[in-house]
Amino acid sequence: MAAHEVRTIRDDEIPTFIDVQRTAMLMPPPSEAVVESRRDLYGSQRCLVAVDEGRIVGTTRTFATELTLPGGGALPVGAVSSVGVLPTHRRRGHLTRLMTAQLADAAERGEALTILISAEWPIYGRYGYGMVTEACTVRLDAATAAFRAAPTGRTELVDAKAYRDVFADVYARTAARTPGHITWDDVWMDITTGLRDIHDGQDEQRRDARKVAWYDGAGVAQGALAYTVAESWPGNRPRGTLTVLSLAAATEEAERELYRFLTSIDWVSEAVVGPRPPDDPLPFHLVDGRAATFGDVFDHLWARVVDVPRALTARGYLSAGSLVLAVVDAGGHAGGRWALDAGPDGATCTPTDRPADLTVPVSALGAAYLGAHTWARLAAAGLVDEERPGAVARATALFATERRPFCSTGF
Repeated sequence: MAAHEVRTIRDDEIPTFIDVQRTAMLMPPPSEAVVESRRDLYGSQRCLVAVDEGRIVGTTRTFATELTLPGGGALPVGAVSSVGVLPTHRRRGHLTRLMTAQLADAAERGEALTILISAEWPIYGRYGYGMVTEACTVRLDAATAAFRAAPTGRTELVDAKAYRDVFADVYARTAARTPGHITWDDVWMDITTGLRDIHDGQDEQRRDARKVAWYDGAGVAQGALAYTVAESWPGNRPRGTLTVLSLAAATEEAERELYRFLTSIDWVSEAVVGPRPPDDPLPFHLVDGRAATFGDVFDHLWARVVDVPRALTARGYLSAGSLVLAVVDAGGHAGGRWALDAGPDGATCTPTDRPADLTVPVSALGAAYLGAHTWARLAAAGLVDEERPGAVARATALFATERRPFCSTGF
């Protein structure tokens, strides 16, 4: 038996997989209900374990999804989750072996990207990941906020089943118009809308949340949100705090009207919404934009480019241009010199011997991929070597997007 190995788990090892992952994440041991609620999920996904002298000491899993891209369309990717190593077995190379095997698996499956949400900033840059989207928390002064535009459409309270159907439809259209979102299957939709228990401590909250759909003037559902309210009565006056659990808006109008609804609920003085994009237009909808404050800006989605030509030709470009990127990748998947010729009608990306315009680590390519972070910003941080004068400015213009990428969910 090898002292150290990485392999796929067997069905009978799912309870151990969950226990190791929860131990690494400082969570209590899983109950039987926790294991059973995840058995079919994990059994259908790509779960890898690090084994040390016959014992499972590290975990990671990947599920197939699609990442929505600038210009429309989506790219099949692997979404990484459940990463952990037992505290007794850290600093022995288990995480590196897991991530190496996972990237090799993604390459073999033909996935041009892998994505994840990192527990800590320093971890995944070592494996070629770059922070590709940011998010924040919006706090809205519900007691004083006033909107410049008159109300439109109608808002209705709906039951859990109706909400699930509306939310699934609206989320799909929200994702299609907003780069950086991922697609979700029916199981996740049932979990997030409170129809299926996952025993993560939030089932009751999702079930009991009030659920709302917003319909436009033609009677089409364009927005959905679920919320809870924590009451507070200091000095015998209402100061409730509303927390949004899920929100999707397929149009800017729907987004505005859902925010308006949050300010119309009696006994609520503040509405907390997150994650939201740092460039959320909410303040510009308000008579006094300071009624909305943005805080807790954090790194959200991280991306690792595995196949450079597929990744760069899949996304859209607002303007035409060409660029030669020399990508440095210690992992060996994305390294090389690549000629990108792109424009509104499409793009090509091929290996080349032409001189490089920019030399970048694969992590910087991941950070710039969706356009949330400009090449100029990355260059200012010392992550880009400009080999030809003006190349950073050209790259920044080429990768620009009409809408800042954003992912509204975790995984």
